[in-house]
Amino acid sequence: MTVAITLLLGAVIVAVAAPRLLLAMADRAVDPVVVIVGWVLAVAGVLGTAIAGLIVMAVPGRFADAGLAHLVRRPWWAAVHNAPDLLVYHLAGWAAYTLLAAAVARLLWIGVREGLRRRSRVRDQLAVLRMVGATVPGPDRGPSTLWLRSDRPVAFSVGGRPGTVVLTDGLRRQLPPSELEAVLAHERAHLRGRHHLLVATADALARAFPFVRLFGQAPVALREQVELVADLSAVRTCGADAVRRALMIVTGAGTPKSALAMARDAVDVRLRYLAGVAEPPSRLGRIATCGALGGALAATPLLTASGLLAALSVLATAATALH
Repeated sequence: MTVAITLLLGAVIVAVAAPRLLLAMADRAVDPVVVIVGWVLAVAGVLGTAIAGLIVMAVPGRFADAGLAHLVRRPWWAAVHNAPDLLVYHLAGWAAYTLLAAAVARLLWIGVREGLRRRSRVRDQLAVLRMVGATVPGPDRGPSTLWLRSDRPVAFSVGGRPGTVVLTDGLRRQLPPSELEAVLAHERAHLRGRHHLLVATADALARAFPFVRLFGQAPVALREQVELVADLSAVRTCGADAVRRALMIVTGAGTPKSALAMARDAVDVRLRYLAGVAEPPSRLGRIATCGALGGALAATPLLTASGLLAALSVLATAATALH
């Protein structure tokens, strides 16, 4: 059971500490793709470590304190390891089964419920918008573009297969062709990168486990980072100046919450980021950085748990040596 406790404690430590690291990286204008990879792998690492800890706790007859009994090699540790009928192990096993089943059931319930609600909401919204707008098919079976009759310069994208980009006639009137193309590139980057699915998954985890700091802060942070990623994608084709000018004109007022809007989330942060970007990060540098950060974050819960277990075994050895 000691192994299970250290695994769970390692997951808790990372769940509390990881958001500080990732938010600090975002404040320092680190490549947003790297930050997104960090959030995703931190969440995966915490979930994986917590599940592993509950599974180990649920089967104490095989795993209970085996590591410490081997390391310490003291009679009283061996007695603990060889006494699977102790009440504490039975209670811990049933508690682990209950927690694991409850967590999985809650996540599935909220994930399926929110997914169905989102799909229904998006379908209804698009049905209404298509009644008052004109749809232009996308190139190569890509996302279509829905043009709405409105003087307000609004742009947003709605997830799906292949998704839809929604623009208003006000964009045509107020933006030159280069900036209008930047808006289109931004929204298509959201659909190409499955950003809507990423944000929806983060929302579901936050609703399922709002008491976990890592999950609770992920939706807002990821919304900001996916907007930066889409901005950088538009910079590659249209230039940073065109993207900045478009951001200062386009409005996000009145856009659906389920959509990703061009100028609704973290606009000031994005303008500052674009002002300091000479050129988007190279793919090779991005892959190397993502690999290093991802490996560190994914391994941190297990490394933390291993460190705690080793420290506990040393303390146990020292305690027995005094007797």
